[in-house]
Amino acid sequence: MKLIVPLLKAPTLTSIIALASVLGSMPVHAQISDEARGDEAGTSEAEVRTGRELNVIVVTAQKREQNFNDVGMSINAFSGEELAKKQISDPTDLVRLIPGFTYTRSQFDFPTYTLRGVGFYESSLAAAPTVSVYVDEVGLPYPAMTRGAVLDLERLEVLKGPQGTLFGQNATGGAINYIAAKPTDELEAGLSWGYSRFNTFEGEGYVSGPISDSLSARIALKTVQGGDWQYSKSRPNDSLGQKNFTTGRLLLDFEPTDRLRVSLNLNGWVDKSDTQAGQAVEVAPVNGAIAIDPRIPASIITDFNPRIAEWSPTLDLSRNNKFWQASLRAEFELTDEITLTSITSYQEYDQFAFQDADGTTARNLHIIPRGKIESFSQELRLGGQALDSRLNWLVGANYQDDRIRDSQQIFLGESTGAFVGPFGFDTFFNNADSTIRNYAVFANGELELSDSFSIVGGLRYTKSENSYQSCTVDSGAGDLSGIFGFIQGVLLNVPVTAAAGDCVTLLPDGSTGLVSDNLDQDNLSWRAGLNFKPGGGEALLYANISKGYKAGSFPTLSASNSGQLLPVTQEELLAYEAGFKAPIGGRSAQLNGAVFYYDYTNKQLRGRVQDQIFGQLEKLVNIPKSRIWGGELQAMWRPLDELTLAGTASYVNSEILENSDGTDFTNFPQRVGPAIPFTGNAFPYTPEWTLSADADYRTGVGSNLELFFGGAVTYQSRAKAGLERSDPARPADTSMSAGESYNDPTLVLPAYALVDLRAGIGAQDNGWTASIWVKNLTNKYYIVNVLKTQDTLVRYAGQPATYGATLAVQF
Repeated sequence: MKLIVPLLKAPTLTSIIALASVLGSMPVHAQISDEARGDEAGTSEAEVRTGRELNVIVVTAQKREQNFNDVGMSINAFSGEELAKKQISDPTDLVRLIPGFTYTRSQFDFPTYTLRGVGFYESSLAAAPTVSVYVDEVGLPYPAMTRGAVLDLERLEVLKGPQGTLFGQNATGGAINYIAAKPTDELEAGLSWGYSRFNTFEGEGYVSGPISDSLSARIALKTVQGGDWQYSKSRPNDSLGQKNFTTGRLLLDFEPTDRLRVSLNLNGWVDKSDTQAGQAVEVAPVNGAIAIDPRIPASIITDFNPRIAEWSPTLDLSRNNKFWQASLRAEFELTDEITLTSITSYQEYDQFAFQDADGTTARNLHIIPRGKIESFSQELRLGGQALDSRLNWLVGANYQDDRIRDSQQIFLGESTGAFVGPFGFDTFFNNADSTIRNYAVFANGELELSDSFSIVGGLRYTKSENSYQSCTVDSGAGDLSGIFGFIQGVLLNVPVTAAAGDCVTLLPDGSTGLVSDNLDQDNLSWRAGLNFKPGGGEALLYANISKGYKAGSFPTLSASNSGQLLPVTQEELLAYEAGFKAPIGGRSAQLNGAVFYYDYTNKQLRGRVQDQIFGQLEKLVNIPKSRIWGGELQAMWRPLDELTLAGTASYVNSEILENSDGTDFTNFPQRVGPAIPFTGNAFPYTPEWTLSADADYRTGVGSNLELFFGGAVTYQSRAKAGLERSDPARPADTSMSAGESYNDPTLVLPAYALVDLRAGIGAQDNGWTASIWVKNLTNKYYIVNVLKTQDTLVRYAGQPATYGATLAVQF
């Protein structure tokens, strides 16, 4: 086992192959003879083996049921029971489980999921993600839709690397697939009640069972209701942070014949929780020629306390976001070896929220994001086996039609940015409408060449059509249109077209109006892999090469001219990966590992452009060339019947490279300043190291009771909150290594470690459990994002220490 140490320090393909070969030759569970299996009374194989075996998780990563150790790709899989034990109740909690996974909150409160450094931090509602999210293989195509996915789960599967040859959406980073718990053949029910800090109540329950011989159902509901956790710096009696979130799901399974199965999934959620207030940590005027409102410096927070924040008084900073989905899945066995599957889905998302984004008591940057998404998708596929079951194959087609309305009302009345020369303005709108259609055909197959070797291959052709209209709109007051009218008549010497209540975005001919554009692109993603089981045993070595794409998109932003609204083109990722999966010691331990190299083309990013009249303006940009390399390990061990240990380690090294012509990729830093080269920079929101460790101890007490204790530690190394060079005018950060290109300390996301504990008692037959728990035991202050707003730098802090108790009952 000495090989493990150098692998942790610097994993290489050679060390992985050597390690897996050693592990593969270690004794896994022995073949059990007929006599050892027991007599006709039926002693099971599981009873013959040691009681220290880890649970074997069956996954559907390749759209068929397989043992986790038979799938030659990097997967993290967790049962619903394990998620519940570890208090994983929200997608943001996944950072505690998945190596290489990060979650970032955008300025408009949308989640950004990143896997192995592949993410797209963008606040437009219509921006497709790099990490796709599914519930029972039905895609949630936009990140804002994913809040309610963690409900009554059978298991969770996270696939890393480019996806597309198997799932319904192209993705360069990976896929998160939530598998809902299914209706049961017998009547079952369960309830759980939880009460925690900040007067938070969480209740969840389900009822499942047969309605007739051919029809069964399962209904699950969950609600989270909580009090405020933030309080105002200047008004201690003014608080914020209320939780008001409710989600539900109804599943109906109908099996009229042995060959036909139909499943209906109706689900939805309502979120009326408060938006989080940021912490203004520095005054950074966007227009130095205008005097700063004195309330802005008075709002600066220097305490490292996540609960202290500042916002304008009397505002109702709550959301009113809603989502519902209906999906129908039908499976018909054409023959004993061929199945036809149809998955039809329609979903709607509506949003309205009020956000105080500047972290001050002034109206420096207030935002009301409104929007609506309507999404329809249809997938048809054939799958089956051939060549005496040595070939598993899949072919299919997918269609998706999305309509997105994205509107942002912006309030800047007390910002230095609300002045252009002698003119000022207050409120305006950013409106964007998108119609996006995707057409795809795909095929995938795995062929067993022998007991030890199999090959995997897949192709997917996708055509995307994006029709887009957008502009910035005067509020009706005529203040913003007056500024653009002055620009047209005096500076540009063209006829004045800007009018109150109309579009004011400047078009190439100098007029103002609606920007209309189309982005039509296609691509061919693919995957090829080799799986090898040394000696035909249970250990697996695998190697994959795959190419994936993420669709281009248009932005929703404050556009003074039409050039800001040009789209980013699709990004392309060529991935090389090699890894192993090895059960050890009669399955009492499991060690998984992988190394990877990603060749990145046209990575998408929100940057800036220089405008002759307005200065630096936001715009989506492509980074021509970049790369990522790294490795990860995941270990599980049950040294005692009562004790289970787990640990993960992930290292990700990202870098922006020179352009093909040898020039640097240049853009503008978050602070106002000239364009600078970013060649050599790491990606934003990409920590090099993510580590975790978990221990769970369970022991019998009396005849039917079980006492349990557990704890977990998660760690993320420092990361960047944007592309920045160090500012030589600021004090040096002595914690940085020589030559590091991190931005100044204010714009860094510092490293942090979080400690969670849990304990409880319950029935050994899982009839009931009572537990107490704490998250962030040490009340660690950590930062999840830093943003440059109008006249401030604003931090968003992670949750403080949270503790509570939960009672769960199964019937």
